[in-house]
Amino acid sequence: MTIEGLLFWLVAIPVVVLVLGALVLVHELGHFIAGRLSGVKVLEFAVGFPPRAKILHDDGETIYTLNYLPIGGFCRFEGEESDSDDPRSFSMAGLPKQVLILVAGVAMNVATAFLLFFLVAWLAAPSEALSEVYITPGGGAAAAGLSDGITIESIDGERFGFLNDGSVFSAIGERKGQTVAVGYVDAAGRHRTAQVEVNSDGKLGIQACQDPERTPKDCPWHVVITYGSTDPITAAGTAAGQTWTSLTLVAKAVGDLGAHIATQPTEAPQGVSGPAGIAQIVGVVVFDYGIVILILLAAILSANLALINILPIPPFDGGKIAIQVIKRAFGVQGVTAYEIVVNLVGFVLLFVFLGWITYFDILRMGGG
Repeated sequence: MTIEGLLFWLVAIPVVVLVLGALVLVHELGHFIAGRLSGVKVLEFAVGFPPRAKILHDDGETIYTLNYLPIGGFCRFEGEESDSDDPRSFSMAGLPKQVLILVAGVAMNVATAFLLFFLVAWLAAPSEALSEVYITPGGGAAAAGLSDGITIESIDGERFGFLNDGSVFSAIGERKGQTVAVGYVDAAGRHRTAQVEVNSDGKLGIQACQDPERTPKDCPWHVVITYGSTDPITAAGTAAGQTWTSLTLVAKAVGDLGAHIATQPTEAPQGVSGPAGIAQIVGVVVFDYGIVILILLAAILSANLALINILPIPPFDGGKIAIQVIKRAFGVQGVTAYEIVVNLVGFVLLFVFLGWITYFDILRMGGG
C-alpha cells in the first residue's frame, strides 16, 4: 500500500466510524426519549459499546455510560432481554407503548435525514456545473458568442445535481429546438447569461475537449460542485423530497438485494456496499468533495438506517415489533426462549451477511 493509500484509510475509517456511530446513537436516543415518555424504565443509555470506560451520570434509575468501542451506542430497558415483574418494564408495557418505543429510533433517523438535507439545501445548495467547456464551431453556443473555458452553471435559471432532479445534460436534451438561457461563468470569473439554441439532437454545441476526435471515455466532462443558498421554505420542500427519494431508493435496493441473494449469491451485488465499501465512499467524499457533501452522505445513510431497521426481520426493530405482535396474538407475556433464539439467529445471519458483502467490497477495491 502506498503512503497516499495509507493516509486515505487512516482518514476514511475514523470518519465513517464517527458518522455511522453518530447515526446509531441518534437512533438509540429515539428509543430513550420514547421510553421515558412512555414511563418504561431505562436502565442504561450508553455511548459506544462495552467494555465500559466510565459512568458519566446516574440519576437513580438510569446510568449514562461511556464505553471503549466507538460504534454508536445502546439503550437498555428493564425487562427487554429477560423476564421482569416490574410494572414499568418493557415486557409488561402494553403493545402500543412497545411499538412506539421501537418505532421511535426509526423516526429519529428519518428526522435526522430530513434535518441534514434541509441544512444543506438552505445554507449550501450544492449543484453540478460543467467546467472548462469548449465550444463546437458552428453550434448554438458558438452562434451565441460563447468562448472556450467557460463553466456552465444553469439552464433556464435552474441549477442541477445533488439536491435537484436531473443533470445539465438531461435539461438540455429535453429542450430540442428551443432557445434556452445558459447561465455561465466566463474565463474572467464573471457570471453571465446567454440565449443559446438547442439543436434537433438536443445539443448546445459544446464539448469536453479541444480535440473533437477524442471520445468521452478519453476526455470526460469536468463536473464541479458549485454552492449557493435558498430560502427555508424551499429548502424544507427539497429536504422532504430528498428524504422520500432516499427511502424509496433504499427500499428498491433492499428488494433487488434479496432477489440477488436468492438467485446469484456467488456474484457481487450491484449498487450495494458493506462497511468497507461505505468507508471507501466516505474517504472519497472527504478528500474530493468536503464537508457539505459528507453531510449529504450522512443524510442518505440515516435514511438507509431508518428503512433497514423497520424491516420485519430480527434483530431489527421491525422484527422486534413483529415478535411482540405475535406474542400478544397468542397471549404470551414476558421474554420467551423462542424470542431469544430468534434474535440470536438473526444476529448470526446479520454478521454472515456483513461478511458476504464485505468480501465483495474487498474484491471491488482490488483486494482479490
